[in-house]
Amino acid sequence: MIRIRTDRWESVLVIGAFRLFCLVLGVSVAGVPAAAQDDDTITQYSTLDALKDGLYDGMMTVGEMANYGDLGLGTFDGLDGEMIVVDGIFWRARHDGSLDIAPPETETPFAAVTIFEVDDELALPDGLDMAGLAAILTERVGASNTPVAVRIDGTFRSLTYRAPSFQDEPYPPLVEALADQAVWTVNDVEMTLVGFWFPDWLADINVPVWHLHAVDKDRTFGGHVLDLVTDMGVASLDRSPTLTIIMPTSPDFETLDLAAP
Repeated sequence: MIRIRTDRWESVLVIGAFRLFCLVLGVSVAGVPAAAQDDDTITQYSTLDALKDGLYDGMMTVGEMANYGDLGLGTFDGLDGEMIVVDGIFWRARHDGSLDIAPPETETPFAAVTIFEVDDELALPDGLDMAGLAAILTERVGASNTPVAVRIDGTFRSLTYRAPSFQDEPYPPLVEALADQAVWTVNDVEMTLVGFWFPDWLADINVPVWHLHAVDKDRTFGGHVLDLVTDMGVASLDRSPTLTIIMPTSPDFETLDLAAP
C-alpha cells in the first residue's frame, strides 16, 4: 500500500505491479503523521525524480522526519551533505569530510526513514564487493515487489563513499550537481550501513538498487556508499509493505513535469 500525503490530504493508492490503478481520497488531520510509530512502513519526503530535476529546497525538517523513523537516508537543503539516520540520530556528512548531527530545524528536500524492525538477517561472506553484496541481498529477498530496509554492521577491507557539494540557485540537475562530489576510500574500517531497496516499478519514487549510506563506528565520517569489500558483518532486513510519500507543497514542485521520461 502507498499513502500519498500533503499538508491537507491523505490519499491511499492501491498499487498494481507497474501502475497505480485505483485512487481513494480521504481527509486527514493536518500535521498529524499518518505513519508515525508504525513499523513496516517507509515514510518518504518528495520523490527521486523531483530530486533529479533539481528540487533541492527543503520544506520538511529533520525534527518532523524523526517522527516517522529511526533508520534511513536522504540529503539536506541545497544538497548540503548526505543524511545517514542510525538509531534515531540524523547524521550529516558534508563535502569537506565533516560529520555532525543535524539540528531538528535542518530542512531536507528528500529523505526516507522507517522504524527498523528486523525480519531477517544473514552473515556476510568475506570479500564481497558492492555488486556481490547486492546479489546476495537480492537473493535473500527473493522475487519481491515490496520495498526493503537494510542495516549492515561489520568491518570492511575497503569502503568508497561520497558527499555532494552545497548547491546555489539556480539549481542544476542532480547529475550535474554530483560532478564535483568529494570521494574518499578508507581501509580496514568498522562501519554501519543503512538504506533501502526499492523494486523497479517504484524507480521514479526512489532508487531501484541497494542504496546505502554509511558512518564509521566512532561517528567521525560517512557518506553515500559507492563501493566496498567486506571483511565480516551481518545484514539485517526489514520488509516494508506500506510506503507513505509526503509531497512538497511548493510551486516549484507543482510545476515539475514528473511524467517526462
